Amino acid sequence: MNTLIVYSTKSGASRECAELLAAKIKDCTICDLARQEPSIESFDMLILGSGVRMGKLYKPMKNFIDKNKKAILSKKTAFFLCNSYPDTFQKIIEKNISKEHVENAVCIESFGGIPPFTVPKNQDWILMDHVNHLVQAITAQ
Repeated sequence: MNTLIVYSTKSGASRECAELLAAKIKDCTICDLARQEPSIESFDMLILGSGVRMGKLYKPMKNFIDKNKKAILSKKTAFFLCNSYPDTFQKIIEKNISKEHVENAVCIESFGGIPPFTVPKNQDWILMDHVNHLVQAITAQ
C-alpha cells in the first residue's frame, strides 16, 4: 500500500512522529505542510498528523483537510495528534475533525506531546503503544 504521511508541526514533535511512522511502514512518503502541499491522488493511505495548541490543530493541517475534504474521504486514512494533555484528546477530535473523517478513519491516536516551554532530551514523551496501534491498524488494511 502506497502511504503518504502529511504533517504540520511547530515544536518538531509531529515531524519526529512522522519520521518514526515512516520507519515502520513500507512504501511511505513524508510531507511537511510548511514546505509543500502534496498531491494525494496517487496514494492509497493517508496519515494526517498535527500538533495541537489551545485545543486546535495547527492551521496548515486544518486548511489542508478543509481544502481536500472529498479527496481525503476517498482514501483510507489515519490521524495522529501530538498533544501534551491526553485528557483533552476526545474534545480535540470533536472540535477539529469532521464526523465524516472520523468515521472514515481506520485509526485516530494521540502520540503524546512535548509540554510547552520544554526541550526533551529524548523521545520518552512519545506514547509508543499508541504509535504501534496506529501502525497495526494501517498494516491490517
